[in-house]
Amino acid sequence: MGKKMLVILDTKPEWGGEHQYASVMMNCILEITDTKDLLAICSSRYWRKWCRENGIRILDIQWYSFSIQEQEYHIKYSLFSRIYCMYLSKLGKIIRKEKVKAVLCTRQGIFIPNLSIKVLAPVHDLMHRYEGHFPEVTGEYGTRELIFASKARYAWCVLTDSKVGKHQFIESYLPYMRRRLPHIISLPFVVPSHIAKCDEEEIEVPLKYVFYPAQFWQHKNHLNLLKAVRILAEDICDIHLVLVGSEKNNLKMVRQYISENHLDDNVTIKGFVSNGNITYLYKHAVGLIMPSYFGPTNIPPLEAMALGCPVAVSNKYAMPEQVRDAGLLFNPDSPEEIAECIRKMWCDDNLRQQMRQKGYKRAGRWSEKNFSAKLNKIINKI
Repeated sequence: MGKKMLVILDTKPEWGGEHQYASVMMNCILEITDTKDLLAICSSRYWRKWCRENGIRILDIQWYSFSIQEQEYHIKYSLFSRIYCMYLSKLGKIIRKEKVKAVLCTRQGIFIPNLSIKVLAPVHDLMHRYEGHFPEVTGEYGTRELIFASKARYAWCVLTDSKVGKHQFIESYLPYMRRRLPHIISLPFVVPSHIAKCDEEEIEVPLKYVFYPAQFWQHKNHLNLLKAVRILAEDICDIHLVLVGSEKNNLKMVRQYISENHLDDNVTIKGFVSNGNITYLYKHAVGLIMPSYFGPTNIPPLEAMALGCPVAVSNKYAMPEQVRDAGLLFNPDSPEEIAECIRKMWCDDNLRQQMRQKGYKRAGRWSEKNFSAKLNKIINKI
């Protein structure tokens, strides 16, 4: 590039999809830029180690930290925000000293003030607006609104996961865009490198199972999935579900349901596992079942299709568009529909084989190479 870019790196591996997106983005950045043109602000041990290994200079400073009231002021008073952030703050002085021309935020939960340089930021989901009844987003509504409003107000480019995501962003934050619309570009999730390489690490699970990798949030809809397993257990005695993911606000309820409905022999919970374990579980599963209410899209269906694992997903937002004819669709509110999709994958070998072939083809339409090429075009526009 010949001009410096500042990257904000603060995700952690246990965060799931958001961290994977950041990792793919940074791997691509390494391919299309010279590391001497990169500066980093890191707030996690993972990224500090990664930057040292790749020769990226880490700044000894944090990204802007504002209270709710201060964020409101920065959105309302554009000139004030610009003067403070670029001329009075310590970070602004470093940006000017280092002659930084652009900032890349690698996760969506970062507030952006008014800077004199171009900012790129992802927006993965606006589910606090579209699925706001879940407790994990209800309490964060005001905070999330300010964060996304700041992107609409000051970002040069917003990266969404799909056409649905782009439409939702414009629909939700058009009033903040005022005189100009930021570039809103669809840069979908891509299969992570560890999945593409098929590096697997064996983990102890039954020989036959369906698989759901998801943190234990309520919106991940584990309870309706367990109800589906209970329906199936009445006539498929060996039906088995493997769950992996970090503990969140719903794991206690999940364990309670399993115990009260005598599903201990039908469900295995492994918690947070390694990337190698995840790969192994995809490759040996009967299928992936993804009953999440949140979208617009999700990473697990991409990973599954790339590894030949049949997929069944919720018929919400852009998830049908993501899998097309390679996956089965169901209403996430209906345990009966979820159970029927599992039954088809569990009992029909020919169907599974057809789904594998369609999944390979679908996953191959959008690779890390495509992601890198599109990201390169965006950066060149800067």
